[in-house]
Amino acid sequence: MRIPTKQALFDRTDRPDELVASGRQIDMIFRPGQRALSLRASKLWHLLVKEAGTDLAANKDHHMALADLYGSGIGHMTLTERIDALRELQTTLIEVRVPSPKVKGRIRVISEAMLARVERDEDDRGDLVWRFGETLRHVFADSEHWAVLSKRAVMAFESRYSLRLYELLALRSGLDRKTAETFSLEDLRARLGVPVGKLGRWQDVKVKALDPAIAEVNQLAGFRVSYEPIKRGRSITAVRLSWEIKSAPDRTAAKRELDGSKVGRKARRENVVEHISDTPIVPFEFPDGSIRYTAFAEVARAALPVPTRDLDAVADDFRRWAKRGGKPLRGPKIIEMFATFCRGQKSASNGQAQ
Repeated sequence: MRIPTKQALFDRTDRPDELVASGRQIDMIFRPGQRALSLRASKLWHLLVKEAGTDLAANKDHHMALADLYGSGIGHMTLTERIDALRELQTTLIEVRVPSPKVKGRIRVISEAMLARVERDEDDRGDLVWRFGETLRHVFADSEHWAVLSKRAVMAFESRYSLRLYELLALRSGLDRKTAETFSLEDLRARLGVPVGKLGRWQDVKVKALDPAIAEVNQLAGFRVSYEPIKRGRSITAVRLSWEIKSAPDRTAAKRELDGSKVGRKARRENVVEHISDTPIVPFEFPDGSIRYTAFAEVARAALPVPTRDLDAVADDFRRWAKRGGKPLRGPKIIEMFATFCRGQKSASNGQAQ
C-alpha cells in the first residue's frame, strides 16, 4: 500500500477501529542488541500515533485528555505502568541511515528517542502532551507504505511477540502479489523483539515466541499466517512466513472474539472449545457431562471464589439455574454467562481447590 503520508492518515481519521503504522518505522525500530518495546508501551505508542492523526509528521506538541487516553484501550494499566510505558517510549531509539552530507559513499547514522518530550500532571489528571522526535517525524513524512491495523486487535493481544508479528504481517499483507517472506532466524528474533541472549535455539523460538504468536494472530486478525522452517545442513537457519486473507466465516469468527469477553479466549485459541478454520464456527455449547477437561473448567477455576467448589457440582448448579431461567446452554455468550454465574458462587466449605 504505497500512499502519501497525509492520505494514509486522512483516510482513517473517521475510522475509530483503524490504526496506521509507518512501514519504515515498523521495520527499523528493533535492531539486534536493542531492547524491544514492552507490550504496554507498544499499545500506548499506537494510541499516541492515532491521536496525532494527520499532524503526525508536524513539528508540534500533541495533546490528549488523560481520561480519553486511558479510556481508549489501556485503562486497565495502573498509574505506575502508564508512567513506565511513557518513559520507555522516551528511551527507545529510532535509528535512521542516510547518505553522509560530507563524504560521498559514506553512510551517516542518526538516532533519536521515539518521544522527544512528554508533559503530564503528577496527579494523573488533565492533559498528556507529547512531541515526536525530529528523526521520527522525517520517517513519518517519507513513508509511502503504511500498515493498517485493527485497534481492537492491537489492544486485545496478550503477548508482545503476537503484536510484533501482527504489525509485520499487516505491513506486508497490503503488498500486491506478495504472500510470503523468508527471514533469517537472527532477523526474526530481532523483529519479534526477543531479548538479546534469550531463545538461542530454534526450538526455544518456536515454542516460546513463534507458535504462541501465530496462534494469537490467527485468532484475532483478519489474515492467517503459517510458517516453514528452513534448514542448512541439520540446523534451522531461517523461517519462511506465509500469509493469506481469511475467508468471510473466519473473519466473522475473529470479529466475534474481539466483540466478546476474553474469558476462555486462551482455551479457544488452543482449540479446546472451537477450531478457527475455513469452516463456519460452531456456536459455543455447554457440555452435558463433566467439564473437568474442557475449556469451561479453566473458566470456572478463574472465576470461582477460593477455596473452589467441585467443578462438576458447579456445572450441575449452572444447568439447573439456566433451565429455571429459560436460558439456552449454547451460543456466543455462554462462556461469559457461565463466568458470571461462577463469580456469584460461594466458596467451598471444605477448603479444597479442584
